[in-house]
Amino acid sequence: MAQESSKKVNCVACNKALKIVKRYYRDGKYFCNKNCYKAFLKKQTEEKQEKEKQEKEKQEKK
Repeated sequence: MAQESSKKVNCVACNKALKIVKRYYRDGKYFCNKNCYKAFLKKQTEEKQEKEKQEKEKQEKK
């Protein structure tokens, strides 16, 4: 008997359980759809900019 090793995967952006048919795979991560992927990218870039801004302010204070 062959067992199916189906991996349970959740969307990175909204944490929905993904079915095999509805997977959107980009940059090594699984998403529900293109909208979740774009939302994740937007959130990621905003966090990166905020982090850079904080580091810049920290360096200016020294």
